Amino acid sequence: MSIATFLADDHAALDALLARAVRAVGAVDLEAYGEFRARLLRHIAIEEKILFPAIKEARSGEPHPDWKRLRIDHGAITSLLVPPPTPALVRELRSILEPHNAVEEGPGALYESADALLARDAAMLVERMRQYPPVKVAPYRDGSRVLRRAEDALRVSAMQFRSK
Repeated sequence: MSIATFLADDHAALDALLARAVRAVGAVDLEAYGEFRARLLRHIAIEEKILFPAIKEARSGEPHPDWKRLRIDHGAITSLLVPPPTPALVRELRSILEPHNAVEEGPGALYESADALLARDAAMLVERMRQYPPVKVAPYRDGSRVLRRAEDALRVSAMQFRSK
């Protein structure tokens, strides 16, 4: 199995879980959303801890050209997974996930370029991804400092690159 297939299949499974979580109009199925949340955090960890470092190493220490944008998206997505879910919050998440997934999937996108760049090690990398353990998921938090809008989450996440 290719890197692109493994990760795109995971995107499809995540999309199905999120759709199941908001099947009822005006409500969020907490069980389905909880599974989506845990699996999405694992997916992000796989990219951050396995895929991005492998690409950087294969490019002689240079990250993929989309790395910064994807890291900003990951930070924003994870911040939107902190508060208890609402239909409005799911819409905000989707406003980041849909363009984010397009940067990763499809012709010439991150996953396809990873397959080309990492072809020699692809089977081993996919196996590492498959074996990656579930991530520890913190309880939902609420409060005045918790972000609920994609615009705010992206802005705060982008701050990590301003001082570099």
